[in-house]
Amino acid sequence: MSVARAWLTEIRADHRARWFGLAAGVAVGLAAAWVHWYGFLLGGLLVGLVSKDLERGLAAGIGFGLLAWAVFAGLVAANGGLEEYAATGRLLYLSVGIPVGLSALGSLIRGAV
Repeated sequence: MSVARAWLTEIRADHRARWFGLAAGVAVGLAAAWVHWYGFLLGGLLVGLVSKDLERGLAAGIGFGLLAWAVFAGLVAANGGLEEYAATGRLLYLSVGIPVGLSALGSLIRGAV
């Protein structure tokens, strides 16, 4: 068994370490998504890696994508553009689908590791 796999197994078994790993994955993913859209993949990958199983990893990835979109919508609302943003139609759906879809895709790494 490799060192990384043993380390991940240890994190997945400890409740407190798993929550810390999820929080760290969310923080790193949001910081990376602020710079580039690859951050959605990275955030989904990180929260998926520390999850107990594939189903929870996928749920964590979708949750990360929704959180990333909520942060974006909050920033738009803070700048007074929420009504215009909501009226964009297809662009609104795309701006929700990209973070959720890419984060879910990144979280599927849990099935391989």
